[in-house]
Amino acid sequence: MNYSKNTHNKWSASDVGICMPISQSAKEHMNTKAVGTLTNYKRDVDKDDTQAIYERHKIRHYGLSKNDLDYVEQKLKSQKQFLDFSFIHDRIMGNKIPLSDIFISANHSPHRYYSEIQNRVNTLSTLAKERNLKAVFMTLTLPSEYHPFKKGGATPNPKYNGKTPKDAVKELTKMFTRLRHDRALKDGLSKENRIYFRVNEPHKSGVPHTHILMFVPVDRVEKVKKAFKRLFDTKANDIQDDIQNSTAYVMKYINKTLPLSKQDKLSEKDKYLNAWYSKNRVIRFHSSRTLAPLDIYRLVHNRYSLYALTRLIGEGHFNIYVTLDTNKVIEIIDEWGDVVYARGSNYDVVTIGTVSRGDYFNNSQTNESAIDCVS
Repeated sequence: MNYSKNTHNKWSASDVGICMPISQSAKEHMNTKAVGTLTNYKRDVDKDDTQAIYERHKIRHYGLSKNDLDYVEQKLKSQKQFLDFSFIHDRIMGNKIPLSDIFISANHSPHRYYSEIQNRVNTLSTLAKERNLKAVFMTLTLPSEYHPFKKGGATPNPKYNGKTPKDAVKELTKMFTRLRHDRALKDGLSKENRIYFRVNEPHKSGVPHTHILMFVPVDRVEKVKKAFKRLFDTKANDIQDDIQNSTAYVMKYINKTLPLSKQDKLSEKDKYLNAWYSKNRVIRFHSSRTLAPLDIYRLVHNRYSLYALTRLIGEGHFNIYVTLDTNKVIEIIDEWGDVVYARGSNYDVVTIGTVSRGDYFNNSQTNESAIDCVS
C-alpha cells in the first residue's frame, strides 16, 4: 500500500485522536494563557471568603480582632512617617530637627514617655513623704452590664449595655469622682493633702479597670476605707493600706501598660495590649493637679526638675503669661524679673504634606508659634 504526503493539510494530535504527552513547560504556558478565562473568573467569583473574613474579625486579645490590630498598626505607621519626615527649621541657626526627636508619646517615643511617667510618680511620692501622707492603693472594676461576656468569656452576657471601652473608662472616672467628693476626702482636707496617680488597664476581655495610688493623711486612712466600702462592692473592688514601697507598687502596673518601653519586639498579646489604647482612644495615666503642668515642665525641663518646678510654681515664684485664645505659654518670668522662657518666632514647621523630602526649606510653612524655645 502506497501513501502519499499531503502538503496542503496539517493535522494536530487532537484532530486524529492521538494522545501525546505534554511537557511541564507546556502545561505552565497553558495555565498562564488560561488566566482571565470564563472558567477562572467563575472560580474566583464563586470563591467562599467567609472563613477568611471570620478569622480576621475573630476576637483574639483584649476584645480586639486581627483587623483591629492591622488598622492600628497602619495608623501608627502613618503617624511615624509624618514625625520622621516633618521638621522644625531654625531660620537663624539653619538647624533642622525632626519632630520624632522631640515628640513624647507612648507609641512613638516610649522610652522618653516612660522616663517622664516615672519622674511624675517619683515626684508625687517625694511630695507625699514631705507632707507625711500615707499610701492607699485601690482597684475599681465595672459592674456586669459593662461586660459583653459572662465570666470565662464564652457565653454572651444578656445584661451587656453595649458601652465601648472609652465609655467604660468614663464610668470608672465617675466612680472615682464619687469617692474624691465624699466627705471622707473633702471635709477639712486641702487638695495638697489628697494626691493620686491612676492607671487604666484592660481585662483580657478588653473591658477596662483602673488602679489608683492615693496619698492621704494618716488619720484619714480609715475614713477613706470606710467610704470605699460604702460606695463600692468589695467583692469586685479592692482597697489596701499596707503598701511598703508605693512607687514600686504602682510602677508594676505602669510597666504592664507600656510594653514598648521595655522591649522592641513585642509578643502577639503585647501588640494587642498596646493597640487597645489607640483603638479605643483611652489615656493610660491620670494624676492629681499636684505637679507643675506638663506643658510648662516640657518647656523648661533643662533648667528645673519637676520637683523644683512644682515647688517654685506652688510658692508663686513665677509669672506665667499665656495667649487668650489658645492658652499657649508666651513668657515665664521669675520673681527677680529674669526671663525664664520666651516663645521663639524664628521657626518654620515643614511637614510631609506640604513639601517633598528633597525641598524642605524652599517651600516651608511658616508658623511662629509652632515651637517653643527656652532662653
